[in-house]
Amino acid sequence: MMPDAAIVIPTHNRAEVLRKLLESVRAQTVSCQVLVMDDASVDGTGEMVRRDFPEAKYYREEMSRGPTFQRNKGVEQSHAPIIFTIDDDCVMSSPRTVAQCIEAFDHPRVGAVTLPFANMREGGRLLTRASHEGGVEVTFDYFGGMIAFRREAFLAAGRYRTYLFMHVEEFDLSIRLLERGYVVRLGLSDPMEHWESPVRNTNRVNMLEARNHVLYCFFNVPWPYFPAHLLVTSINSLRIGRRKRAMGAVMRGLLRGYAGMFHEFFRRRPVSGTTYRLSRLLKSRHQMRLEEIEGLLPALVQESAKNPGQTED
Repeated sequence: MMPDAAIVIPTHNRAEVLRKLLESVRAQTVSCQVLVMDDASVDGTGEMVRRDFPEAKYYREEMSRGPTFQRNKGVEQSHAPIIFTIDDDCVMSSPRTVAQCIEAFDHPRVGAVTLPFANMREGGRLLTRASHEGGVEVTFDYFGGMIAFRREAFLAAGRYRTYLFMHVEEFDLSIRLLERGYVVRLGLSDPMEHWESPVRNTNRVNMLEARNHVLYCFFNVPWPYFPAHLLVTSINSLRIGRRKRAMGAVMRGLLRGYAGMFHEFFRRRPVSGTTYRLSRLLKSRHQMRLEEIEGLLPALVQESAKNPGQTED
């Protein structure tokens, strides 16, 4: 039988945290295909999943490929019409979360729906939630670990760009969804709890964010906007690095981003000027009603597209 949804969960060395998420997924009121994408864990994740959650499909990479790769692979292995990509440090606190989110795909333009969530270690403020229940509220920004996709839209947009590895991949996919006529909708489902690990490699995060903002510009921004966007991106990255006292990591990221433009030279596929301007409008406004922008969207493109970022294979 076709499941109502597929839940794709990239994970790396978080077996006990992952257990809580899998328990919450098991409690959902609709049928879910569960895919655990193990990014080279060495903490017994595989043994725990096989023993305690035999209904889940388990895939393991021997070398870390990053969350973008794992999300793509999970979607490709799934066969449900709606795909959830959930970080392993989240918990669905309600058994209705998946069912409620599926209901939000009630308009053909909706390619993705955000899952409202709260960062439990940062005060619990609710994020990525629609402000009201009427109409379709559209955003440009979302979190890759708290989102559901219409599978055909995800494939039509070309999947995540794995060259980015992690960070800024959401913007990169969001603009390609717009280019194919799809929008990211703010959801109204019961919120999830996000228990982010207090231990993070901040140098890597700062480096990758600077690198990938440069690459986002290179891959997607059309002429004549490209030079100005790249300049502003570089200046803003340096300002952030100075504020965070992470200039070394940011400088390395910028240099790797510029080098990446040469490495990926033939993969540049900028969006149309109309799509670019729409992305900037959505980014500045944070959220808008679909009827405000629908006239700017192109016709829906539903055929599967090649993954634009599979350069590592």
